[in-house]
Amino acid sequence: MKCWWLEITLKSDLCAATGDSEQAVTNMKTALEHGLPIIPAKRLKGCLLNEGKEIVSNGFAAQSELADLFGRPGASHPARLHIGDAHIYRIPGFLLGKERADGDVVLENYEKELRELIRHPELGEDFAERLLTRLRTRTAIDKVLKTAQKTTLRTMQVVPRGIVFRSLLELSDAQGQTPPQLLKWCVKALRHVGLGITRGYGEVSCTLAEYVPHEQDAAKNSRIPKDFPGENAMEYEIELQNPVLFSGSRGLYEDCCDYIPGSAIMGALAAMYIADHGLGADAHRDEVFSRIFLRDGVCFGNGFLKAVVGGQDRTFYPAPAFLALEKRGEGRLINRLNGDDEKKRRKELSGQTAFDWEDSKVYLADVEKEVRLHHQRPKNRGIGHAVNDLIQAGAVDMGQFFSYMCISGGQRFSGVIRGNAGDLQALAACLEKRSWTLRLGRSRTAEYGNARIRLFPAESGQQEARSGQWALWLLSPMVFVGESGQKEASEQDKCNVCSDNSGQGRTLEEKHLKKQLENRLSCPVEITDAILKYTRIGGYNGKWNLPLPQYTALAPGSVICIEVEQNLCAAQLESEFWGDMTGRGNGQVKALSWDDVTNSMKNCQKAAADGTSAVEKGDPAASGILVLELEAYQEREKEREMQRREAMSTQAALPSAVTIEQLIALMEEHEDYSYTELKEQIDHIRDEQKKNRAQEFLRPCEGKAHEFIYFYLLNSKWSARREAAGNGKQGK
Repeated sequence: MKCWWLEITLKSDLCAATGDSEQAVTNMKTALEHGLPIIPAKRLKGCLLNEGKEIVSNGFAAQSELADLFGRPGASHPARLHIGDAHIYRIPGFLLGKERADGDVVLENYEKELRELIRHPELGEDFAERLLTRLRTRTAIDKVLKTAQKTTLRTMQVVPRGIVFRSLLELSDAQGQTPPQLLKWCVKALRHVGLGITRGYGEVSCTLAEYVPHEQDAAKNSRIPKDFPGENAMEYEIELQNPVLFSGSRGLYEDCCDYIPGSAIMGALAAMYIADHGLGADAHRDEVFSRIFLRDGVCFGNGFLKAVVGGQDRTFYPAPAFLALEKRGEGRLINRLNGDDEKKRRKELSGQTAFDWEDSKVYLADVEKEVRLHHQRPKNRGIGHAVNDLIQAGAVDMGQFFSYMCISGGQRFSGVIRGNAGDLQALAACLEKRSWTLRLGRSRTAEYGNARIRLFPAESGQQEARSGQWALWLLSPMVFVGESGQKEASEQDKCNVCSDNSGQGRTLEEKHLKKQLENRLSCPVEITDAILKYTRIGGYNGKWNLPLPQYTALAPGSVICIEVEQNLCAAQLESEFWGDMTGRGNGQVKALSWDDVTNSMKNCQKAAADGTSAVEKGDPAASGILVLELEAYQEREKEREMQRREAMSTQAALPSAVTIEQLIALMEEHEDYSYTELKEQIDHIRDEQKKNRAQEFLRPCEGKAHEFIYFYLLNSKWSARREAAGNGKQGK
């Protein structure tokens, strides 16, 4: 795999709209990440693809080359080209209040700068957004009156010109050190991005630069374990660099699951293994590949939310069915297994749960999700927007608007992978070769799916307390396949709670589990109680473009209580994935001793999960250059505000906010303007009273630098607006 930087220099203001708005302030917001502007990868891929289509139409390249580079709709294999979001790389110094002689601010390692910015809450999102974006207004003109139409004023948030963005382009199976000719042509031809390109917005200049990798901080502790103490297992922690798309119960466009499916991790590692060993289409004939990925030789556990709550890292799992909330109890819990307040009205716990056994607390957290809007252009490239709501019957390929529900980036998930030591080391080698990065979910060639993974030897758990009574809390679906290969239907799907201890009348799932437990533990096992929930599992085989069989399974959160004749530790039960289809993460359990289950946990607490790790929060590493520049700007802003107030104390009333905004626009358009040039522009005002007031207002700026004048005007604009609001009218 070969990588290059795509550097994008803004020649004019740019709005990479995401469909978001801010009520009564902004109608169209540009894409932001913690207040820092970005250009989404989907937008870049669409622009580059559009230029590629023009090149193909003019006969300079073949359609097959374009499809090979950018992919084909519905193809079973992804495109060779992967495009990342474009992040800020170079910021003109004057935007941060610096003198021009000081030069620009360069962010060589954007991810590190972003992490440092998030660690400084005093430098909030609004502060960075205010410095690095501007507001532009526009209106429609009445064709008859030749004046602005009423109710058509729109405000658009833009990124000011001069900023340089940088996007990482990765090309799989690259031949040589230079990018393909078609890619170079697409980059060179790209001249406009974003909204309003026919109205002066979005003009860009693009170049390809050599990629120099940075140290992957998130994976610096990852390693291939030399041995596996106690059991053959690796714990993993995945940090999402981008949003990730996983289809939920209501479909891809309306829902997204609350975890990282083990099947997704298995698929990503299978693709790596095939590529590293050159297996190609005959991978299923390879004995090792077949054992690991097709015969459940390695079990890939689901990844569950991991966050800092109560001062320490905790992993959140699907809520157990034995706990419920009292209907009107303000967070009071009901334990259904010990008959606690069974007659009270209750409702199920929602979201993810983590237990604090020492303080008898239950924390609730939700995985952060977001809706992403996208726009597919019509096949006719002469039409710049989707017209699917205006087409006639029978028309096709007219474009559309659509949205994805996805897991937000920046969150961490943890899980476990179990198998023999040799297979685990082979999988770890695949990750190490790719600098501990992988791509998950759908739409992985642009904007979605980037993640980093860390591996740790699993703890053996031999020192844990032992007990003969356990509650098996299902963390993932549990399914059993009959001897015929078909899923056996449950005899008592509607029976959620079993009432006897004899084993008679149990569901087929419980009977199969009882038999499997006795075989693996080599001792009699009795199921004493159960609270069961059901779901359906399936999937899709991308290789063959066919859906997988649908099975009825016990749903996550189900609880099965067992009693064994010998004392066991929790690790002996948790080290196995129970049931069938365990390679895809099914059958993972959390073992709770009966003392813990009956523990008096009366209240639950909604937790504001912090995705950053506790170690990172205590890291005394030096602040990034962006944080230092923003802090310096705050100090300069305070100093200039004092100078402005001192200068304004001797002046008459401010000119109107409109006049000040016009002067600000002149300063932004002409970076070399000084007091003399600005005064010459004021002299062209015909209204003598308005001109005199503007000249008097500008007098404190005489002899000052461009930056002082700009921020003098910027701060005075808000004072003028407040003054006008207090008087009930604008100054003339």
